[in-house]
Amino acid sequence: MDLTETAVFRIGVKQVDRLFNAARLDCIVGLIGAAVLLIGAWVAHGSLTVFALCGSAAILAIIRLLIALTYNSKPRPSSAVKRWERTFNTGTVAAGALWGVIAATLLVTDQLSAASVALAVAASESLAGIILFAGSYTITVLFAAAALAPPAVVAGIRMDATGALFTAGAVGAFAVTVLCARVIKRIMWEAVMAQTECEQLAGHLDQRRTQVEKLNVALKTNADKREQAEITLRRTAADLGLVQGKAKALADTLERVSPMCQVTGLANQRHFDAQLDSEWHRAMREEKPISLVVVEIDEFEDYASHYGNQSADSLLKRVSQTLKGFGRRSGDLAGRREDEKLALLLPGCDIRNAARMAEALRKRIEGTKIAHAGSKNRDTVTVHIGVATMKPSRGLNKDELSSRADAALYEARFQGGNKIVTYKPLSKLKLERWDKPNDGPLNEQSLTQKLLVWGYDTDKEILTPNDKPRQHVSEHDTVIAILTGELLIDVEGHTMAIKPGDSIFIPAGIVIR
Repeated sequence: MDLTETAVFRIGVKQVDRLFNAARLDCIVGLIGAAVLLIGAWVAHGSLTVFALCGSAAILAIIRLLIALTYNSKPRPSSAVKRWERTFNTGTVAAGALWGVIAATLLVTDQLSAASVALAVAASESLAGIILFAGSYTITVLFAAAALAPPAVVAGIRMDATGALFTAGAVGAFAVTVLCARVIKRIMWEAVMAQTECEQLAGHLDQRRTQVEKLNVALKTNADKREQAEITLRRTAADLGLVQGKAKALADTLERVSPMCQVTGLANQRHFDAQLDSEWHRAMREEKPISLVVVEIDEFEDYASHYGNQSADSLLKRVSQTLKGFGRRSGDLAGRREDEKLALLLPGCDIRNAARMAEALRKRIEGTKIAHAGSKNRDTVTVHIGVATMKPSRGLNKDELSSRADAALYEARFQGGNKIVTYKPLSKLKLERWDKPNDGPLNEQSLTQKLLVWGYDTDKEILTPNDKPRQHVSEHDTVIAILTGELLIDVEGHTMAIKPGDSIFIPAGIVIR
């Protein structure tokens, strides 16, 4: 039901309420009129018909008054409004018709004075109905017609001056009633409609005001809750910061106390660096090589992005356990150097064996066939490996070994991964071979002349097969000339064969034995 329908329904209910309120005054007027007629009939010795009709008018007025009092004395359901309205209309039309019959009967019996009184009562009730029943145009017209039509007809039949006067009065009263009722009904209808709409708007305004008050209360409540939540959040943040600080301190303590990485089960970086330093100094004392193998998983970040960090940690742990299985000798140590880099320290291992071991490790991991759906270049997990070997000396430190291994690892990654690369310090040396067709027969004089042409000092040291070159070289480039025999030299763990007449140009910082 929309706003207009609701307004019309409410107006209908109010109309019925107003009709029954007005009916009390109407019934009282009817009782007074019936009493006047009864007194007049008694004085004039009227007929029993007149007494019966006047008594009937009084009884009908009492019945209508009781109905009106009953309507106003108890609550009424909305569904019964139409039934009450029909009851009122029936009683009103019956009262008007009874008054019209009384007036007509008195005219027939020539009791003009009494008939005048009855007609006056009927006309006054009809005119009063304009005000009392103006909200119901139909009932006003029916009441006036029922009250005025019978005496008007009887008076018209008499065809005398009195009858004409009665007829004119009745018709005039009916016409005035109809016209005034229509005008007043429209005015009252518009007034009632406007009042109802104002009441509805006032009701809606009250509802909105109530809603606004509720929203204000809810807003204040939410503001209080938000303030309380902010206080709780600040407290929680402070507690979290305290817990994080304690956790970090505990992790640092655990890192210092425990030599193991919690994810991979290998030596952590601190312990690995300490072991590398220890093995470096021992290899220096024993003049033995030391090798470092650095391993990195190909496209590890793509694996973590595709499978998640937990699966990435599981993969790292699996590769770590495979790496750990290759360090079987005493002193060998597998560790985690950085987030994605694993390392294997091999004291006393030369470059050839270190490279062979690294290749076996690469094939072992490739053979596991671990799926790598996040990779664009391969279907399974593979690794790239950098290998570096050095013989420690006083002019070098362990960081040089790590730098060379990282350089080889970078080269393996640059070449596409899934391969090993060994660091080659021999590439820094410059070897000049003796070209007999161009340089002539090999002798001391021709070799010295050749060195002078190259721009080097001709001071020389001649070695026999059982001699060794100086352990320490100068800061300048040094030339070692081999005149007779053949010599194997060791350059930081890498062996090179020197033939008669060959010249090696060694940059500063390179150690040979």
